Amino acid sequence: MQTLIVVRHAKAESAHLHTVDYDRPLAKQGIEDARRVAEELAKRHPSLTAIVASPARRTAMTAEIIAAAYGWAADRIEWDERIYDASVDTLRDIVRELGALEGTVVLVGHNPGVLELCYGLTSGRVTAMSTSAVVEIRMK
Repeated sequence: MQTLIVVRHAKAESAHLHTVDYDRPLAKQGIEDARRVAEELAKRHPSLTAIVASPARRTAMTAEIIAAAYGWAADRIEWDERIYDASVDTLRDIVRELGALEGTVVLVGHNPGVLELCYGLTSGRVTAMSTSAVVEIRMK
């Protein structure tokens, strides 16, 4: 892949409202933020090769909003269970696997893993990732 775009999921509902972290949906503000991110991505990158995402609800919702901005159905998203609660080493493995793809790939995941991944891939230039953060990385 030439470009990896790492997206941290949009703002989720508060953890105290849900007994299972995996099932937390996006908050209303998160849905709005994800739509803005998706629109901007579609402007900057009119075509994508793949969207790979954690199937946790808040991350899945973020990925589905991005997919919709490209006119993609949700079944085009590659769901990878390893992304949920992933270590940086696991995320590096996933990025290596995606390396064979041509073009631009979006990976939608969770902190702290996506921050640690971006920190490493940018030689320390990325030091924080709020919800809905987007980091574009040109791969070598």
